[in-house]
Amino acid sequence: MLTKEQELHIEQSQAGFDAYYDELGSALVNFVERLGIQPAHEVLTNAAEYLPYIDAAMRTIVIRDESWQWVKTMLGYFIGEYFVQQYAGCWYLETRPESPHFCRYMVGGFEHGLPLDAAIDPDEAALAFLSGPVPRELATLIEERQAQLA
Repeated sequence: MLTKEQELHIEQSQAGFDAYYDELGSALVNFVERLGIQPAHEVLTNAAEYLPYIDAAMRTIVIRDESWQWVKTMLGYFIGEYFVQQYAGCWYLETRPESPHFCRYMVGGFEHGLPLDAAIDPDEAALAFLSGPVPRELATLIEERQAQLA
């Protein structure tokens, strides 16, 4: 049974998730274009093919303070889409109050290759990536997350 505060938190988070998810496709394509990777729109169906290029672009890039949050969000979109596409998963809002990811935007529900209960917080993964020392390796981070989920 959810408390009133939890219900309100879920309601607010769901509204935020809807906006986040609606923006995901166009924002991710825009990000890939800004990195100079073409054809950018194919990242929405072939994220794995874009991993080496985004990895190379992000490896040593210096991110200005005013761009940091935007880059983190875009990397979260990419990481999430990578897992959704690779393992036939989906984006969702975690609504179980006992979860450490309560009201976080997650990727899970994988249909193949990972356990049914596996889930990843793409925003947390993007934060871990950007917080790491340069040179950063996005491909290594994704491999580590895949191993943790398996």
